Amino acid sequence: LIFLMMSLASCKAGPEPIMAGKDNCHFCKMTITDVRFGAELVTTKGKIFKFDDVHCILSYLKTNEVEPGNIKDYYLTNYSGTHQLINVNKSFLLKADELRSPMGGNVAAFDNRDSLKIIEKRFLGNTVNWSDLIKQ
Repeated sequence: LIFLMMSLASCKAGPEPIMAGKDNCHFCKMTITDVRFGAELVTTKGKIFKFDDVHCILSYLKTNEVEPGNIKDYYLTNYSGTHQLINVNKSFLLKADELRSPMGGNVAAFDNRDSLKIIEKRFLGNTVNWSDLIKQ
């Protein structure tokens, strides 16, 4: 019974915080240094892939290393505040060249529209959604 409970507890399929200076991007292998632009992919089996930029996660998806049916969720770090991970389906995205993300994806995610509007005044860009980005 204890073994079963431990194995179920270890199967949590959710995001884990990105550790700047310690975690490496799964795609480009660079050390993640700017958590404002980080991303994660979580598989249905609970495996977590970390990325330093939207550009890297989108490039990784094009490799088809993980089949779309095996992907549980995508997460992006909140550009504002404590930079917690937010599900892409609950995020508001701003694409602006002036953001200057690590690998040139230049997309910032926000957990609410008000935060996006504040940053949008500083960085001229366009609001986008995840489904548009993933199609590119």
